Amino acid sequence: MPDPSGAMVERKHDGFRCLFFRGLDGAPGLWTRNGLPMPGAGHILARLIEVEAAMGGQWVFDGEFVVDGTFAATKAHYERGWRLGDAGTFHAFDAIPFDAWQAGRCDTPLFERKATLARAIAATAPDGSGWEWRAGTRGAGHGVDPIELVADTWAFGAADVEGEAQRGWAAGHEGVMVKRADAPYIRGRSDAWLKLKRPGID
Repeated sequence: MPDPSGAMVERKHDGFRCLFFRGLDGAPGLWTRNGLPMPGAGHILARLIEVEAAMGGQWVFDGEFVVDGTFAATKAHYERGWRLGDAGTFHAFDAIPFDAWQAGRCDTPLFERKATLARAIAATAPDGSGWEWRAGTRGAGHGVDPIELVADTWAFGAADVEGEAQRGWAAGHEGVMVKRADAPYIRGRSDAWLKLKRPGID
C-alpha cells in the first residue's frame, strides 16, 4: 500500500470512472474506462472544456461520473436514462497534460497536479447571479456546477488513514482512496493508490 506518510485520502465515489480528452480528430469527449463515450453528459463536457481552456493546452481529466449518488442510477442513466437529457456530476481528482498521458507517465507529483486542477475549476466556476443558457439544456442546472473537485485530507500515519476510512464508512460512503501525495502519474495500475472499501462490500 502507499506509505501513509504524506498520503492524500479521498472519498471513493461509486459511479463510472471516466476520462476527458480530445480524440484523434481533436474533438473533446468524456470516455468510460472501456473507451466508450459517456452519453447524457453534455453539461459536464462543456464545463471540462472551459477548465481545459483555463489551464492552457490539451489535458486529460480523470474522475468519477455519478448520477444521484449511486452506481445503480449511474448505470441506468448510461444504459437508457440519457435519453431524458443530461444528468450527473463529474467528481474530478486528477489532471495530466495530454502529451504526458500519451507517453504513459507524468512526473509532476499528484498534489501539484490536483492543485492546478483546483485553481482552474475555481476560476471557471459558474456565476449563479447571472443567467446562463447552454443549447440543449432548456435552462436546467442553472448556477449548479456539474464538476466537483474530490476533497482530500492529508494523512501522516496509519492511524490517520484508518480514522478517515472509519469516518467515511460511518457516513455511508463506499470507501476511500489513499494516494501517495508525491506520486507521479503512471498510465495503468500503480501501487501508489490504494482503495479501502467498507467491510462487506466486494
